Amino acid sequence: MVTSQVFGAAVGSNSIVGIAVAALLILITVPIARRIAFAERDPRLYNLLMAAVVTHLFFTIVQLWVVDRVYHGLTDYNKYVNQGALLAHRFDAFNFSTAGLNVKILGQGSVSIAAGVVFAIVGVDKLAAFFVFSWLSFVATVCFYRAFTMTFPDADRRRYALMVFFMPSLLFWTADVSKESMMYLSMGIASYGAARILAHRPGGGLLLVIGTFIGVYVRPQEILLFLGAFAIAGLFRRRGTARSLRGIRRVAVMALQAALLIAAVTLSQQLGKTAPVFNLTQLNQNNTGVGSDVIYTPGPKGYFKDVYTVVFDPLPINAHGNTQRVAALENTIILVLILISLRRLRYVLRAAFLRPYVLLALMFTIAFPYAFAALGNLGLIDRERVLFLPFLLVLLAIPVSPKGSPPTLPWELSSRTRREQRAPKNRWRHASSLRP
Repeated sequence: MVTSQVFGAAVGSNSIVGIAVAALLILITVPIARRIAFAERDPRLYNLLMAAVVTHLFFTIVQLWVVDRVYHGLTDYNKYVNQGALLAHRFDAFNFSTAGLNVKILGQGSVSIAAGVVFAIVGVDKLAAFFVFSWLSFVATVCFYRAFTMTFPDADRRRYALMVFFMPSLLFWTADVSKESMMYLSMGIASYGAARILAHRPGGGLLLVIGTFIGVYVRPQEILLFLGAFAIAGLFRRRGTARSLRGIRRVAVMALQAALLIAAVTLSQQLGKTAPVFNLTQLNQNNTGVGSDVIYTPGPKGYFKDVYTVVFDPLPINAHGNTQRVAALENTIILVLILISLRRLRYVLRAAFLRPYVLLALMFTIAFPYAFAALGNLGLIDRERVLFLPFLLVLLAIPVSPKGSPPTLPWELSSRTRREQRAPKNRWRHASSLRP
């Protein structure tokens, strides 16, 4: 039994309850994994998704162990968990007021409210709630993956799947009740919605609104960064095949973009009354002296140093302490992935203007280091980076033709040519066994 106490509320973890919730979440995942594998005509994808969800849930236990043994139980999620427990008792009595609990809807309070909702469903059990949040993060990763496959429907997607489902920091930092897990869910849903819109697929608008709705109440400035990248990508959105209502649809997309941007800006300004949002220099000064500090250089002249700080710092040569050495190991993996993906990176601009979602990922990848190096703290940056990595990995997984083959890339071929090339192959002959 593990307990934590904040604000007079104690929340424990019952192993039996936690295991029961984890088993239920795995059972729920089975039809989802089968449906996705069948839709993509890839029998191997089912096994990969099931391995991914088990790994995500396992990292919940890793998260709890690390916080208990390394950080001695001192972590932000204590506040969210215990406030959530108090809210859950109210929710059970159909009392949805937050009066007297110092819980604001915007920012940190939104995480406590989400924890309260989960507790009201599964019971006030920390381990069970962590499993639920970790599973929701797995769902977010599925959304990131589906956004990629929506962008490259006729190319190899396994490279991206392996990277995004099993990147250690994506597993670890989203395995608890936290702003990171909430924002990761927000970004995943919004990305899938944006990819559907950019690919002229139905349902994208609703997903984008849901993802944005979650994000604007947790960290509106981060979803604002995403919406800005989406707005730029939307300028290069290709015309749909259906000519009817084409103009109305384009205006509707632009109106949706404008409405979401206005909402994110408004809430960012509201949050800025209590915390710096756009003033990066002030944000850096507020974090100075906490943990592992980073020398921040404001302005464009320090941009390349910002990239190093966010993506590669620390490396094994300058890591101090066990936690930094673990972070340095993943940073080394990222560096190696970039080096072995140089051939793919050559085609980033070429892909960006043919596949607007790649442009969205590129814009977000460029803007994120400049904005978040200002945190000035390697620990905070490492946590925030979970929102950055799925977009960076898109650039590292752009499909290319095998060496020695014609220079035309798989995603540049016409639909008719792709069908002709797939026809003689029988690699998907067992896909019918995955019919949902």
